[in-house]
Amino acid sequence: MYDLWVMLNRPTSKCKHYNFFNRTKGEKMKRLIHFTPFIAIISIIVISCNIPVQPGTAGSSEEEQQSTVDATPNLETIDLAGPPMEVGSTYRYIDGTLLVAVPGGKFIMGGDNEDNPVHEVTVSDFWIYSTKVTNAQYASCVVAGHCTPPDPDNNPIYNDYKFINFPVTGVTHTQAVEYCEYVNGRLPTEAEWEKTARGPDGNLFPWGDGAPSCDLLNFESCVGKTTNVTQYKDGISYYSALDMSGNAREWVADWYSVDYYNNSVGENPLGPEFGETRSVRGSSYQDGQDAAFPSNRFSLDPTLTLPDLGFRCIVEEPVHFAPACESLAYNGLDVNGQLDDCVTQVTCNDVSVTQSALCSGRYLPYTIVTFNVNNTPPDGWTFDAPGCTLLSGETSKFECKPGDVGPLIATGSCTVDNNSCASACPQGYVQDGNTCVWGGTPETLTGTACLPGMTYDPQTQCCSANPGTATVLPLCPVGTSLIDGVCVGNPTGELSTVNENVIFNSCEPPKDRPDDDVCIPPPSCPRGQSFNTSTCKCEPNTQPPPIP
Repeated sequence: MYDLWVMLNRPTSKCKHYNFFNRTKGEKMKRLIHFTPFIAIISIIVISCNIPVQPGTAGSSEEEQQSTVDATPNLETIDLAGPPMEVGSTYRYIDGTLLVAVPGGKFIMGGDNEDNPVHEVTVSDFWIYSTKVTNAQYASCVVAGHCTPPDPDNNPIYNDYKFINFPVTGVTHTQAVEYCEYVNGRLPTEAEWEKTARGPDGNLFPWGDGAPSCDLLNFESCVGKTTNVTQYKDGISYYSALDMSGNAREWVADWYSVDYYNNSVGENPLGPEFGETRSVRGSSYQDGQDAAFPSNRFSLDPTLTLPDLGFRCIVEEPVHFAPACESLAYNGLDVNGQLDDCVTQVTCNDVSVTQSALCSGRYLPYTIVTFNVNNTPPDGWTFDAPGCTLLSGETSKFECKPGDVGPLIATGSCTVDNNSCASACPQGYVQDGNTCVWGGTPETLTGTACLPGMTYDPQTQCCSANPGTATVLPLCPVGTSLIDGVCVGNPTGELSTVNENVIFNSCEPPKDRPDDDVCIPPPSCPRGQSFNTSTCKCEPNTQPPPIP
């Protein structure tokens, strides 16, 4: 069955959505934009790639205006004892992402707007996430206690398994920094981000100089919402990064200044020392062609979030972490976690929920919620109705009353036909039954850091879980799914999930008259009249009074 994750988020604040873009490409406008202001349960299985270093503490306060930069270290060229630093080199990282190499050197930066004049910049070597950080990756940091959940108003799909490979949005600049620190990384500078997007020669777009289309990026009315971070492979950049235009904008490290390019250093620019807004790069599914130029610069109050604003990280030491001693197997993937030509046969059941909104005799609302599973086997499924009461003698029927209840969550299960595609272990692992065991040799170049709760074994050169502890991470490569204990890249079936709020009736008591809530009789009626409760007024007596 599926190794389940269920995310539970409580609303924190209402955030309005603002459109960055209301301009044409020819306009020379100043784009310093000010804005007014379930528990993730991922299988307790040892991770398959590397292991994260001891993260920093979550929940640090947002940057105050005019504060100094402390999130971006000095940039240096590091001689990495690992994968080669050359164009096309990749490395599967600790959280399932595929790192791509961006060799140091000069490149053309800027465009034709007031805040981004064309100039030449030099940056040092770095490794960058080929994709934006996903909901699943971010959830692992939340579960570990080093990140805080995104704003549910600006990421309503965060707690839905179907969207685990969509970009995490609804996060502040500080939340983005915290995640990157968790994986021993950092946010890219504006210069690093733009070089990744445009290549050394300053392409107009990540894919070259051809006009944007719905085959290359998620923009304008192509989809109308965020998409899987690996979906637009034809829009890949010179350095093999995806989604450098479209889908979701991205936080970067720099403070924003409209005239910074006129005063910046030519080598490894870090942005202004002070600022009020942080730089934002890239474009989103809501933007048109003019916004898709990766040379464009934008900014936002670092304490705010948007439904189409995420981030990616830079890593300077990809071999900082040791591998886990045991890993999950792949199906429909090669040893590097990349899709192969095989389609994995997957059988799934269906889950659903029915709601009956009712009123009590005292006009108090309540709702009967029933969870259902169909198309079994497989028989595995989970459901939850937080704040509701399980009815006596029932196993999946609840009574819900207004208050702190919901959302209603149900997750089905699937089984994988392991004979439909050949199983494989991640690179460096050997298969031992249904388990992949680290088979590295002393010559294998890896780090020695382990995730908290795990211990490095110098003899086997891997990390194993300490007794009584568990490793909680998205275990599969980005863009794939964990199904029936196996990482699957191209399944025929899809996990069935439900995530909805409880519905209640208004249950207002009936009114005696259209314009009154209650009919209150007067102290007395005039002589010859009596009070009529139907009309709520004094009316002439229809019968003559009795003779005294």
